[in-house]
Amino acid sequence: MTTKEIEETIHIPVEDATTAVRASEAQFIHDFLKQLDKPKTLEVGFGYGRSACYIMAATDDVHTVMDPFQNHYGRQALKNVEACGFGEKLTFLEEYSHHVLPEMVKDGKKYDVIFIDGDHKFDGIFVDFYYADMLVNQGGSILFHDTWMRSTQLVMSFIEKNRKDYRKMNIPQGNMALYQKIGEDQRNGMHFKEFYTTRKIVKHAFIQWIWGPKKGPIKTFVLWLKEKIRPTANR
Repeated sequence: MTTKEIEETIHIPVEDATTAVRASEAQFIHDFLKQLDKPKTLEVGFGYGRSACYIMAATDDVHTVMDPFQNHYGRQALKNVEACGFGEKLTFLEEYSHHVLPEMVKDGKKYDVIFIDGDHKFDGIFVDFYYADMLVNQGGSILFHDTWMRSTQLVMSFIEKNRKDYRKMNIPQGNMALYQKIGEDQRNGMHFKEFYTTRKIVKHAFIQWIWGPKKGPIKTFVLWLKEKIRPTANR
């Protein structure tokens, strides 16, 4: 199934269209995976299943997803996966990631690409990364969604300041971040580098202001300007 056919098949409620993984973001994941040789994939968070469908379309292989909240979404992700004909390729674990991931580590499982888009609190994202680091193969990648959020930005800052065994990759998606594992963690037990940055605090405050409910001519102009200069790839 092509990505165009996926978009014609899946259903995502209009009221949640802005919070779900966008079609352009899912297309980026699809195209990235197509460049790899039969990658094993894992996804934290399921939502409406758009990214999962694009992943399986790219790999034509088993894809593992975990999410304890499918009932909150009317189990629409599972319906979308079935409608696209990917039901037999999906391994769905209806459980919290902090329960599932440690068991996967214990079982010695390994993946080439791990997409983290579950709990959006800092501690939840950090725990997901902590275990994803043990699950991802050397040369493999960890992809984060919703990088506009301060919680995600802090995890990213931690990786960039403290984990020299990861390299941040340049990608065309402004709301995603991709890190490739390029070595072994060589930190000793006392290692720590501060990852708080004032620049990102200011950036986050600006984003909150932009997307806040209060309107005005300045905000209207900034949003108009943002749409004018935003790269086509991010739309």
